[in-house]
Parts: sequence; C-alpha cells; structure tokens
Amino acid sequence: MEASAEGREEGQTGPPGRLTHDDRRASSVELIAAAAVALWLSRSFWWPGGYVVAFDTVTYSGPNFEVTMDSWRAGRFPLWNEYIFGGVTHLGNPQTGALYPPKVIGLLLDTNRAMGMLVAVHLVLLAVGTVLLARRLGCRPPAAFAAGLVMSANGAVLTRTTQFEQILVLAWLPVLLLGVTAILASDARPWLAMAGTAAITTLVLLAGHPQIVYQLVFVAIIWAAAMTFRRRSWRRLADVGIAVAVGALVAAPQLLAAIAATRDSSLGFGRTLTELESPTLSAQPHRIVQILLGSFRHVNEAAFAGGFESIGHVGVAAAFVAVIGIGVALRDPLRRPLAIALAALAVIGVVWALGPRTPVFTFAYDWLPGFDLARASARWLDVTAFAVALGVGWGVDALTRSWTTRSVVPIAAGAGLLALALGLGAIGTSDLPDRWTVMSWLAVAAAVGAALYFVRRADGSAVMALLVVAVVAFELAALARYSVIDETTTSTAFDDRSPGVAGELRDRPGLTIAFTNDEFADIAYLVAGFRPNTNALAEVRSLDGYDGGVQVTDRFVALEASQSPVVDPTLPLRNHLPQAWQPADAAAIGVRWALIDPTRDVATQLPGWRRTELVGGGFEVWENPAWVGDAVGRLADGSEVALELDRRSPTELAVHVTDPSPMRVIVHHQIAPGWSVRVDGEAADIVDADGFFLAVDVPADTATVVFSYEPRWLTPSLALAGIGVLALAGLVVVDRVRRSEFKAKR
Repeated sequence: MEASAEGREEGQTGPPGRLTHDDRRASSVELIAAAAVALWLSRSFWWPGGYVVAFDTVTYSGPNFEVTMDSWRAGRFPLWNEYIFGGVTHLGNPQTGALYPPKVIGLLLDTNRAMGMLVAVHLVLLAVGTVLLARRLGCRPPAAFAAGLVMSANGAVLTRTTQFEQILVLAWLPVLLLGVTAILASDARPWLAMAGTAAITTLVLLAGHPQIVYQLVFVAIIWAAAMTFRRRSWRRLADVGIAVAVGALVAAPQLLAAIAATRDSSLGFGRTLTELESPTLSAQPHRIVQILLGSFRHVNEAAFAGGFESIGHVGVAAAFVAVIGIGVALRDPLRRPLAIALAALAVIGVVWALGPRTPVFTFAYDWLPGFDLARASARWLDVTAFAVALGVGWGVDALTRSWTTRSVVPIAAGAGLLALALGLGAIGTSDLPDRWTVMSWLAVAAAVGAALYFVRRADGSAVMALLVVAVVAFELAALARYSVIDETTTSTAFDDRSPGVAGELRDRPGLTIAFTNDEFADIAYLVAGFRPNTNALAEVRSLDGYDGGVQVTDRFVALEASQSPVVDPTLPLRNHLPQAWQPADAAAIGVRWALIDPTRDVATQLPGWRRTELVGGGFEVWENPAWVGDAVGRLADGSEVALELDRRSPTELAVHVTDPSPMRVIVHHQIAPGWSVRVDGEAADIVDADGFFLAVDVPADTATVVFSYEPRWLTPSLALAGIGVLALAGLVVVDRVRRSEFKAKR
C-alpha cells in the first residue's frame, strides 16, 4: 500500500515512498478479484446466450436507447423523440442519458447486448472504485477487496443493475469521492485531481437518473464536510467547487435541456408525500430487518422485502463487520469525522428509505432543495449499502492488526446490535420471516463469531481476516443466487422479438393507440402489443407514452382530461379513453390506428372502426374511417382537408399546401417551447391547435409550411460546454506546466 501522508494518517505504517513490490501485487490482486466478482455477478448481462430484460428495460430504457442511437447514426443531435406522446423532448429527459459517452457502444452492438455490456462495465467500475477508495482510507489487504465485494453484491445495487439509468449513475459514487478526497487531502492546489473530478462530475450529470444523481451529490457533500473537518482543509473546498463547476459547464447541454423540459412538464421528477407512502415506493418499517439481512431461500425478493424498490440486503455478516469497522474508526481521532459521516449516512439511508413515516423525512422533504423531486424513497438504501461497504473495509482492516482490550468494545457493540436486530426480526410483527430464514441469520452470526475467535487467537492476521471475508462472501453469494437479475434473465434479446402485426405500420401515416395489456413478465407480448413506448422499437408513432417525469407535459395531461373526467398523469392515455371511443373523437387527435388484444370487447371499445388485414399473433389492427391526415388544413367553416406532410427529420416537418384557401395548418405532432414555423420562407407565429398540436394560420395561396424544433437554449449550452472543455483542458495543462517547473528546479 502506498505509504502517503494520507495513508499514515489512517494508521498505515512504513516509510513514505513508492509502492513496494508486495504492495503492488496486493493492490493488483484486490482490484482483479473485485473486478472478477463484479463480472460474475453481472454474467447474465454479457455472457453469450443470456439477456436481462426487466419490465422497464423493454418498455422504457430500451426504446430510449434505440432513439438515442438512431439519432447519432443519422448524424443528428438527439433532441426529439417522434414516436411517443405525439412527439416529445428526448434530450430534456435526463433518464435517456443521450449525451453519455460510454453509450457509444450502442453504435457497435445490438441494443439489448449493448445495454447489458454497459451494466457489466459499470458494476466493475463500482467494485474497483470502492476498492480504490477503501485503500485511500488506509484499508490493507484483504480489507479493500471486502469493501468492493459488499458494494457490488448487496441487494440494492443488484436491483439497480436491472434499472439501467440508475446503475450508470451509481457506479460513479466511489470514483467521485476519490476525486473529492484527492483535492481535499492536498496541501497545494491539485490541478490534475481537479480535472479528474470535473470529468467525473460531467459523467455523473450525463449518465442518467436524476434521483441517483441527487443521492451522489448528497453523499459527496457529507463526505467533503467530514474530510474538510478532519484535515482542516477549508481552502481546498474552493477547489472542489471549481472542479464541480467545470464539470457542470461541460454537461450544460443536458442540464439546460432538463431545466427547459421540467418547466414544460406536468410531473417533473417528484412524488407527493401521499404517493411516497406506497409500499411500492418506500420501505415498510416492520420489514426493515428482512430488507437489510435478506434470505437464503428461493423466495420472491420483492415480496420478501415488501416491494421491488425495497430490496436492499447486505447480509448478517457484512452488517456485523461494518458495525465493528465504524466502531473502531470512531475510536481513532483521525478517522472519527469520516466514521461519523458513514454512520450518519447508514442511518439516514434507512430512515429516508422508510418514506414519509418519520419527521426526519418530512423535514427533508420540506426544506432540502431538490429532495422532493425523488420518485422512490426506498432507493436511499443505496446510501446505506455504500456506508456498510466502507464499514466492512474498516472492520476487516481492524482484524489484520494487533488487538487490544479496547478493540473488543466495537465487537461487543456489533454483537449486541446484531442480536437486537435479530430479536426484532423474530418477534413483534405479524408477517415474520420463516423460522428457516431466522435460523440462517443466527448461523451466519455464529460463523462470523467463530471467525473472529480465530482472528483474535492469531492476534490480527490478514490470512485469518480472510476467514471473515469468506463468511461475508459466502452469504452474499447465497443471497445473490435468487436476485432480481436471475428472475429477469432470458435467452432472447428484447430487440430480437417480433414487433407483431403492428410493425407493418412503420411507414404508414397516422398515429396509433394500443389497447393491450401490461403483462409485466411476458416480453414477447409487451413488444408486439406496443405497451406504451415499445412502439419506438418498431419506429411506429404513437399518441401514447410512458414516463414518470418530464415527458408528461401539461398539454398531454390536458389532452387526457379532455377524454376522461378523472386523470392520473402517471398512467398512459389509453387508461383515460372512453369505453366506446368514437371515430370522430379519435380523428380529432390524429389517431388512425388502434392495436387491440381481441380478448377485449372490440365492438364496444371501437364502434364504427374497420378491422384491417393486419391480424395475427394474438393482436389485431383496426383503422379509423374518420381520420383525415397527419397534416390537415382547417378552413373557415370548420371543415378539414388533408395536406401532404414531409417528415424531413424528427425536428423538421414540411407541409405542402395544395388548397388555395386561407386556413389553419395543423400537424398532429405535439407542440413544445422551441418549435418555430416558416410560411413560404418567412417566419410566422406558431399556435397550438386544440391546446396540443403544431399549427399556424396561413393566407390564401400558401405553398409550403415548415415547422422546425430549434430550442433557444441549444446554442448557448453548446457554447458553455465548449468553455467547460477548454477549462478542463486548462486544468490538465497547468498541472503539466507545474510538474515541469518542479522537475526543472530539482
């Protein structure tokens, strides 16, 4: 291990200088072992013949990924998605991660395989980054490996791997903290560390899910505060701020697009306190022991934890060792600030995961900027898992050292807390875990105790500490056997599934609506049934869509309200359509095609519609006889004539007007801030037809109308990104110059 000043402060011994051969070998072994564990855990994502396809993978992440890749292949900036909601912002939705550089792999591989490879690479990054961070904190082999093992194999992280946008962000947490630590631990201005932290900040902001970004920001702030207090490095805080600012500048196109989209959105990213009380979004207090400890049995993890988002097991052994590690660190004045921070993060993660059931959560909801934008409280278990992982690193490291009587205190505290947790888990609730599960918890606790006994007899030994690591690894491997990854692994990629009969609509004008079922576990049905968003996989345009954030605009909610007296913005449009949908009503909002599951009462649901020849695979396509066109001219008497629409690109639509009369030209494409129009080459005032569609009033004898999407923030954001790139390069150049000057003086 590198015997730096930082390392010596953390309790390392040995003279300062370069790494010895044994240190390098130990470091390499830990990194390779952590990467190997991550690759094993993620094998379903990259191993030939296997694919991980969760519900959101096929209905949300996959379609977004394909829209992004199609835009780049065509040489277009991924600004707009023409396939859902009748057209909607794409870049403005941070979850698309449209500017995230690693996604370039999607230009080389098929969508499902590219996404799987990205997940595997990021899980490796998370494991390796945690090892490096633990070593920075003074953890000696095998302690840093243990930290990486726990961070990559806990239930919260394994669940995030099936939530594509979330794991891409979470993976950067330890690397971000490494950058912050490097800056705050420097005596002089660390130009290269600032450049690295700026680059990591950019990647975090571009990667995906805004709630996980918020969690990383929160942890980084707590971490920076603890590091600053420990080292009294107040002046270096400004350097951290500079690095973050540079990173934000580089990410300006994404940030400004998201801000603009949020202003135009009905949902934003948040949930109300009432919504967050749902067990599907927050952890249930009486299940918290089950959530954290998990079960060896082949059970449905979501049911065992009380909800999919609540899956967060770290296991008995890791919890035990983490309490030891944080307890030992609390007794060390140099480590105490970080130990307090980790303990606080572990507790806060659990408390906030419970949602609005505590005053601590409601206070944060009311007063912390941005906290109310989180969509699922249970995701704060990610923070608890991170704290436990580093606590395990410290705990195993403590076991490699000589023991004293004082060292037994944290171990006794750990045993006491674990016994209390097991007791609470075994009594006091109506839905107890089964006896076999409780007995397995006790067995693992006994195994940890036995391993600690042998370590104590050896008076601290890395070899003996491996016994404890082995128990931790065994338990996590047993828990991972039945993870959500295993439950969602298939032999067929979702982009290899047939789009069904509705795939024939690809080159036909007219918007679609799908009256099909969710069928959460039937991937073939979801793809062929155009469950909202999967139509994008077939490049078929729909007026419907599925999103929990910025893509649900106020205009779309108003459209839903025009169809139903009761509106739930989180549900698709089809849920708000009348039981008997008349052709004229559908034509008024541009819908020509209806894909329907014939097990429904088609005659009642689509009265007066025509059944087409597109029938098969358990689906039928019906046509609206009242449909006029994708572009129509509304005349003074209210009648409409069909106009020719030329879709030059998703952001440029040309209408050729053949009728000489003055009219309102309407394109059945959602309007949004940033759209403009030119009539025969001259700028004109754009209007929203029926509160939703692109439109313009044109005089007689008009020939061509061109609608273009050119948001005002685009050019300034690209300029800011350019300034950020120059600033980032400047940090690197200054570092090189300073190093050259230092060598010259020597």
